Amino acid sequence: MPYFRPLPVLTVFSVFALALLLTLGVWQMQRMEWKAQRIAAYAERGAVTSFRDALCGEHAGAFGPSITAPAPLAGAQLRYYALRGQPGWVRIGLMPAPACAPGEPQRYLFVESGFEDLAGNIIARPQAWRLELFPRPGSFASGNDPDTNQWYIFDRDMMAQALDTDPGQVLDVWARADLGLPSSLSQTPPSKHLGYAVTWFGLAAALIGVYLALHIARGRLRLAARP
Repeated sequence: MPYFRPLPVLTVFSVFALALLLTLGVWQMQRMEWKAQRIAAYAERGAVTSFRDALCGEHAGAFGPSITAPAPLAGAQLRYYALRGQPGWVRIGLMPAPACAPGEPQRYLFVESGFEDLAGNIIARPQAWRLELFPRPGSFASGNDPDTNQWYIFDRDMMAQALDTDPGQVLDVWARADLGLPSSLSQTPPSKHLGYAVTWFGLAAALIGVYLALHIARGRLRLAARP
């Protein structure tokens, strides 16, 4: 009969560590599957040639279609800090949103009109857009400074007021430049999550091996009991 006398403290620690490593491995596998589904949804989103089709049409999936249409912006524009390969300012204006039904009240849509580097040069103008929810503020985002037109938090109400527009007339989505696959999906593709999962599962296997080897070396684990 096998003989096994586990070391109490080491066993408790090993069980918790093993559970943590396996949990992390499973989580990475789930992230891999989720990323793959998001990338597939982005590839299947289609395209439209008007903002009305994008705002009023029924579009399935996690992403709205790519919009290739003129964006009639007028008046002042805001400068929203963002990273687009380099730090800079996203230029944002308001355009009248097309009505989905006759008699609807006038609504407005925030639209990106270009990306400005820190030196003040417009280095990219959108050729297509996609509708998204407003960006969430970062953990260390600075406060907005309307007086200098420097915005670090996408605050619909404050930004609408800065453009002399009633916040209640502004839609809950904005049209940002459609620059391809979002960085949240392209920077860490599913293959990387698979690599992370293999790493965590490998550490779990190594932990089991070390645990068993230590008990064998201490004489606490044998395939057969001593006569």
